[in-house]
Amino acid sequence: MLAVMEETRYCLCCGEQVPFNTLERHGKREVTCVYCGFTLDVQKLQDTQGLPKAGYALVTDDSRYTRKIIEDLIREKQLSEGVLSFGNGLELISSYSKLVAEQKAVWVAIIDLNMPVMDGITAARTMRELETKNGVKKVPIVFFSAVKADQSLKEQMENLAPANYVNKGSDPDPDKLVVRVEYLLTYLVKQYNSPAE
Repeated sequence: MLAVMEETRYCLCCGEQVPFNTLERHGKREVTCVYCGFTLDVQKLQDTQGLPKAGYALVTDDSRYTRKIIEDLIREKQLSEGVLSFGNGLELISSYSKLVAEQKAVWVAIIDLNMPVMDGITAARTMRELETKNGVKKVPIVFFSAVKADQSLKEQMENLAPANYVNKGSDPDPDKLVVRVEYLLTYLVKQYNSPAE
């Protein structure tokens, strides 16, 4: 059963207030963005706040400030066994290939799209190639960038699934970035609440 609502909610992917759909599936009510399909809310999710995730969270962004905010909040909310951060996609791939070789768990990769040396899409494709080559489970990828999610990006995310997008906004106010990172972490907990499975 699908119902279109006239109210709006904030969509992290679109970066603005959007109309939304409400869908009932498997005993849960899901609220999704009409424009991009991003999940805005799911009722009856188990509470995973404060439960450490099995494995590492990988954070890749060329902004040291953004990386630090994400790392600190992941640690504060105890969302991971550990956090590894990188300034570009090449550093991410180098470390990820070592983690795969050592059979160490990674539960999520948060990747900026626009970075020097190797951009986020290229890094994500390379991650998927490493996973296929080594026969390991695909790590959920969340692109966290100020770039607007256009049709091309949505198609790339489908090819890189499981992959999602969260808009970090372009406002230079540090407090607003912290709020968006908190939205990102809330989304991660809801979307990937059982990364060890």
